[in-house]
Amino acid sequence: MLAEQLEKIPLSRFHYLLLLAIGLPYCFVAMDVLLISLVLPLLKAQWSLPGELAGFLAGSSFIGMFIGASGWGYISDFIGRKKSLELTIITFTIFTGLSAFAWDWSSMILMRILTGIGLGGCIPICFVYLSEFIPAKNRGSFLVLLDSFWAYGWILATLLGYLVIPSYGWQAFFLTGAVPVVTVLIVHFALPESIRYLEERGRTEDAISLLREIGRKSGEDFELKSVRGLKPKVTTKVSIGELWSRRYRRRTFFSWVMWFLMVYGYYSLVLWVIGFMKALGYPLPTAMFNALLTSFAQIPGYFTSAWLIEKMGRKPTLATYLTMTAISTVGFALSKTSLQLIVSLSAINFFCLGAWGVVMVYCTELYPTRMRGTGYGAASGFGRLAGIIGPTVVGYLMDAYGLFTTLSVTALVFLIGAVNAVVLGIETKGKTLEEISERKGD
Repeated sequence: MLAEQLEKIPLSRFHYLLLLAIGLPYCFVAMDVLLISLVLPLLKAQWSLPGELAGFLAGSSFIGMFIGASGWGYISDFIGRKKSLELTIITFTIFTGLSAFAWDWSSMILMRILTGIGLGGCIPICFVYLSEFIPAKNRGSFLVLLDSFWAYGWILATLLGYLVIPSYGWQAFFLTGAVPVVTVLIVHFALPESIRYLEERGRTEDAISLLREIGRKSGEDFELKSVRGLKPKVTTKVSIGELWSRRYRRRTFFSWVMWFLMVYGYYSLVLWVIGFMKALGYPLPTAMFNALLTSFAQIPGYFTSAWLIEKMGRKPTLATYLTMTAISTVGFALSKTSLQLIVSLSAINFFCLGAWGVVMVYCTELYPTRMRGTGYGAASGFGRLAGIIGPTVVGYLMDAYGLFTTLSVTALVFLIGAVNAVVLGIETKGKTLEEISERKGD
């Protein structure tokens, strides 16, 4: 069908512009997710918050992200990838800006939950959308490159925090998070709807027209069957129960567990990273600068991961990067000098974000087109529960047991993730989305 023709289109300027256009809103998702970590010490002091409540405030956006990931993934399978993406961008940027007007911890939690509804939906839709345009042999590296825009968002967040917060306060910092609403214009005017989605929904004529247009832009001409010769597919309703059917349950269990562990480990680190450095004796400006400096290590982490998943495969790359993340986390807890802290925190950023790139690839590949948004969104949504639990648990562990125990628990979570990849992960390197979805029972 049309997916086979789409796979034959060689990489061209069109695909790279698509990566950039999707990468921009994803970059700003990262910025708006992570900016709370930079103001958390100030909010904790201003509102006299105990550790557990400060951790819950930091992770409160994940309540909304749980709703958004599950809900928007399902919605995107019915109203389309493009329209859903536009709505999620509007949601998270507007409520990030409104967070500047929070007057106490409860109002801030409300704003962060509403922000999370947009953030949680935007993440899976970005990856589902791009995966449906990129040929199988390039899909893994392209999706990791998309995930690398997260690093740019984190760098942007820490840079703005370093420049804005000391001079203008945390309220102005949140207002900067509303500026990316302009990216909805790029999505609306520059991006087409997914061809695989159009075909799945029976809009074959639109899909053929778009395929021809992309083919011309890529220097390929296709002799496609007429619309009359192609039977529209009958779209069936997708349920969470189907994700747990015999055909998909191993994939679903793997992806849900992996998302939960990754979200717990990553956000337990990044949402408390300034607090961790303060516990090690670093003043706030120095902690912010260290966070900014070490965040640059994320970029080579993504690029090496993008290369390795097409050479070694998804499973060994993910297991290796998660193991190294666990080792680096223990090293961070044991750091005694500034050099040791910078090296260990850089290693965490390198390996953890490289691992995230692989997870993002995996979860777009496990399900057929008709349920890809639902499957990816459900896994992402389940993982967001760990975003609520993790920072809250960290706040408790820090108060009760100190830094080393707290980070040792986080390191153990990453090791369990490596085992999950080895035992339950399936290798998808070099296979089309249709070939992967036709495999049964694994």
